Amino acid sequence: MPQYFSLTWFTGNPDEIQQLKENIEKCSNWEKQRGDILKQQENLEEELELVKQAKEEAEQRVVNLERELRAKEEHVKELETTLSSAQQALDEYRQKEPCDWVISRDEIRMTDTCLGVGGWGRVILGRFRGCKVAVKQIHELILSPHNRRLFEREMNIASRCRHPCLLQFIGATNDEGSPLFVTELMESSLRALLEQRPLSHTDISVISLDIGQALNYLHKSEPPIIHRDISSANVLLWRHGDQWRGKVSDYGTANFMQQTMTIAPGAMIYSSPEALTSNQTSKVKLICN
Repeated sequence: MPQYFSLTWFTGNPDEIQQLKENIEKCSNWEKQRGDILKQQENLEEELELVKQAKEEAEQRVVNLERELRAKEEHVKELETTLSSAQQALDEYRQKEPCDWVISRDEIRMTDTCLGVGGWGRVILGRFRGCKVAVKQIHELILSPHNRRLFEREMNIASRCRHPCLLQFIGATNDEGSPLFVTELMESSLRALLEQRPLSHTDISVISLDIGQALNYLHKSEPPIIHRDISSANVLLWRHGDQWRGKVSDYGTANFMQQTMTIAPGAMIYSSPEALTSNQTSKVKLICN
């Protein structure tokens, strides 16, 4: 505790007394400033300690995040390894999976007779194991890895469709070349017959019944197969005695030929009213697990 003394007894020079009072006041101010500086130093030291703690916490978070990142990178590598193994197993399974519809290209004998041409390819008269057949040849321009998988998928479905009013699917090639789609050979088409003459009432009844039975079979399949391009060109004819009978074709390749959502699919004259709207399903609904 500083000791203060009274100046009442001091009888020196008044100027000296005044100088002494000013010096004492300066000392008092310096003491106060010193206290303020010490307080500021204490505050700064506390702030520095807080900054050090925050830095340590941040460094620890960085360490934790780096550890988590390494763990996630290892997990990603494990998942990639698992996915690669699964894909390899799937490819091996697909190679071993029997495809009853696959036939050798060497067994197909092509002729120079073209039976028809479409945007997706052409139909050629051919021979398969001694029998006359219709061979659809897909344009190479529309082939891609995705389209090839889609083609294989639909061949699997087409090979399971068995009905006397459906065009008989014989098989297809599945090599590196342009796919060949082999079916039974029919005598004519409904379009060709209509260009020659009007249909009789009997022809209309019999052919319509054949078409209806074929569509009923497709719709009752599990899952349902919806053609959405029934036209005179896709109804092929064969003669039973003097009576024309009909078979529906392109039930196994329509989705391959038309994959996207379309307005007014197929021939306009045969389309239903709702086919003119944008609320459409795909041209053929072929679902295969």
